[in-house]
Parts: sequence; structure tokens; C-alpha cells
Amino acid sequence: MIDRSAGRVGRFALPAALALALAGCGSSGSSGTGEPSSAQKLGNILMFQSTTPPPVDQLPQDDEANFICPQVIISDGGAAIRAQAGPDSGSLRSQVSINTVARECTPVGKDGAFTLKVGVEGRILIGPAGSPGSYGATLITQVIRNNQVIARRSARVGGAIPSGQTGADFSHVESNISVPAGSGEVEIIVGLSPGGGEPARRRRR
Repeated sequence: MIDRSAGRVGRFALPAALALALAGCGSSGSSGTGEPSSAQKLGNILMFQSTTPPPVDQLPQDDEANFICPQVIISDGGAAIRAQAGPDSGSLRSQVSINTVARECTPVGKDGAFTLKVGVEGRILIGPAGSPGSYGATLITQVIRNNQVIARRSARVGGAIPSGQTGADFSHVESNISVPAGSGEVEIIVGLSPGGGEPARRRRR
């Protein structure tokens, strides 16, 4: 069994619920039909490039090095973006929010450099003042060391809500983020923005 609940040792580091799913350690978080949950699917996509994991004997093994993959932080104010027609709750048109985050670190050499994947899963909702259509926000992914941005990605996320429905899910994975060797704590910060600006910092998840 691959234990990733502490985010240490090895190439892969995911939230505990995802780690259990990836290692095939039980049915926690699965749907009543036996199908993987959305969180499990996101973790599987990050690790295996598929919504389902390979057989247990093909799962990646722990590396010997004591490598720590940084946790993902959701920025202050970056967990959800709302569009309102007025100040009261009945004026809500739409909301785009982050539900699940995950990451995968792959060490490069022995000097502390690594490559990074960051996965985000979320949901779009229309409110009382909204209507079916396409909705989205800009997802900002930043890697910071010693208060310096060493990597930054932005991507448009969201989707369409058809007539007769009030919400839709979305997922996004940023791949091949290079993190060079260096001293100091590394932070991975994600957040939603109406445009392409910087997300506020920082709320741990």
C-alpha cells in the first residue's frame, strides 16, 4: 500500500482520501454504484493519466529519498468567484468554486529540483438570478519560494450549464511545472480570479 497521507517519501503526494483510492485500500469515497468518486478520478488522472488506476502490482513504489512534496494552498478569496446582480442572496447569478486540489511531485536528480503537476476540481452553479449558459473564471497556479514567484500558470476553467440543470463540474491539471533546486520553503498556491490577475494569499487546505 502506498501511504501518502503525510505528503512525504516518494514521487507522489496527494490528499489522504485520494491516496486511499489510488492504492486500492478500500471503498472510502466511492459512489454507491462502485464507481470511483470525482476526487478519486482526479487523483487517478494525476498519477496514472487515466480515471482508473492500474493493477496493484503495477503501482509506483516508494523512492528511498526522503522527498517532501509541498502542500497545495488555496488563496484567500480564491476558493470561489461569484457574480451578483445585487447585494442579497437572491441576486446571485453564478458561482465558480474549487472543491478538490491534488498534486504530484517528481524529483529530478538529487539536488532538490522537481517537476510538478497540480490538479483542481470544482463546480459551477447558477443562482436564483442566473440562467443556463457558459460560465468560467481564471485559475492562477503559482509556486513560491522565499516570497519569490518561481513558476506561474493561468488557465480559463468552467463550462456550460444546459437548460434544466443548475450546475456542472469541471477539472483542470497543470503539468510539467519545473521547480529548480534552492533553499527555503516552497508553496503551491492556487486561486480563482475573475480575470487574469494575482490571487490573494493564502488559505491552507
